[in-house]
Amino acid sequence: MRLFVGLELPTSLRHAVGELRGSLPDVVWYPPESYHLTLHFIGEITQRPMLEDIHHALAAVRPALPTVSLTTPGLFESETRNGPDTLWAGVAADPALVQLQQKIRSALNRLLPSSARRGRRFVPHVTLGQSLRTDPDQRQRWLATPLPATAGEQVTHFTLFQSLRNTDAPLYEPLEHYPLTF
Repeated sequence: MRLFVGLELPTSLRHAVGELRGSLPDVVWYPPESYHLTLHFIGEITQRPMLEDIHHALAAVRPALPTVSLTTPGLFESETRNGPDTLWAGVAADPALVQLQQKIRSALNRLLPSSARRGRRFVPHVTLGQSLRTDPDQRQRWLATPLPATAGEQVTHFTLFQSLRNTDAPLYEPLEHYPLTF
């Protein structure tokens, strides 16, 4: 099973981000119910005891309540010549959010040393879709589009997700929720 840890977006933010859907042609837009903020990618886990160890490590994380607020649209260009570019909505790097991500990464890196090597710089964002052939001028206009104004919202839990293979769009199944209030 392919796992990652993330935040489910509050409904109001999911709707605000969803307003960008369809605003750029030739994009495979992800469904709003799949929108989340990835905190740590774990990868493929094949042994049930490892899943239990991951659960115990995450249950021990004691962070502050982060606030999630949107910033600007962005783009990760494909690392391969013919791969898709990833379109996203930025999320402000609230200090409590960054601390939560660091605590999760630290807990999991002790358990899964190979995941430390996968660690990229944390860029808080919500993936909206992928594009293979977008006109550069249209893409620049899209990147300049202001996101709908939203108030920052506190989240009350983080989630261990399973990423399921799907031909159309990503499908993420929550396996466990970890409360942020005690």
